[in-house]
Amino acid sequence: MDTEFHYYMTYLIAVKAGFRPKDARIIAYASQYVDDNTIAYEVNRGESEYYTNYISQTAAITKPRNELLRVYLVFHFIPGDPMHPCASRRDGKMHILNTTPGSVNAADIMDAAIRSEDVYRIGIACHSYADTWSHQNFTGFYDSFNAFKGLFEQALPNIGHVDAQIVPDLPACKWKDRRLTAENCEVDNISRFLDAARCLFEKLRRAADPSCPQQSVERDSHALIRDLRDDMGDDDPENRASQGRIDRYVSRSTSEDYGKEPLDEYNREAWLTDAAQAAIPFVRYLTRWDIQKGAYHWRDILHYKESHWYRFQEAVKEHQSTALDLLEERVLSRMMSKEEIGDLKRMRIL
Repeated sequence: MDTEFHYYMTYLIAVKAGFRPKDARIIAYASQYVDDNTIAYEVNRGESEYYTNYISQTAAITKPRNELLRVYLVFHFIPGDPMHPCASRRDGKMHILNTTPGSVNAADIMDAAIRSEDVYRIGIACHSYADTWSHQNFTGFYDSFNAFKGLFEQALPNIGHVDAQIVPDLPACKWKDRRLTAENCEVDNISRFLDAARCLFEKLRRAADPSCPQQSVERDSHALIRDLRDDMGDDDPENRASQGRIDRYVSRSTSEDYGKEPLDEYNREAWLTDAAQAAIPFVRYLTRWDIQKGAYHWRDILHYKESHWYRFQEAVKEHQSTALDLLEERVLSRMMSKEEIGDLKRMRIL
């Protein structure tokens, strides 16, 4: 999924579920920032306040096997149920790492985040949970299971949905996944995204108000999906109408049922620049240079642990640890040795 769901729609879902707009903003920003947290910074290098973060996304698909597993499996392609009806393929293949929508693994990771009562961690889990809908029937690892047929696709690495390009992440697109059986291959992303929204709402509603009657949950869920469907509008295979949809989500945020406060435009640099500053003014543009990693200093040395960026990064580490512990027992132990799993869990993703 893209920013449209992970930030704008997730905000509406969270505030409709009962979170205060202030907390819903954190949940939504954390959800989207999972995709933008691609660099391991070193802040205050060589000082007692030294800190480095873990990445939660990477476009460097040439990374070693374990590094990809650590990033993709816990944040973007949580393994699900290989026997799920949606996973039925023409070639009959199944895969232990196949992502399926709203799987038990994804739900349990989401529930663990909710129990933590940490809105940053809840936002991160919202991302990984929702991605099980858009990333269904792909694995977060190199495998021919992900491959599409075609000359162009044969030139691409078979990891995640690279062969399908960005199509699975576009909210209002219809496309074909010809790996699947006839009843599954026609994909309507609007339907997928709204199903994800409904399930995410039910999780967040229970988090905000555990005693809420089921009848109220269902009533408000139906109202939410109706509103989001109206805002999503017509099919948009090339994503040209994205800004119009976003404008409608922002307008929706000012309404009585959605917090009455306009949602700010997403700015991927906001949390980092509020927490730390570059020693050299232009260094932030050198996104792949080693100099950038160590050229940041805390803006407020006494209170940096209260910053959004720091708290998000600590939540990333907690999410990663929790997800790997769960997946070790249910999935990884069936495909890796204890020694390999130990190496994987000890690895820091920088």
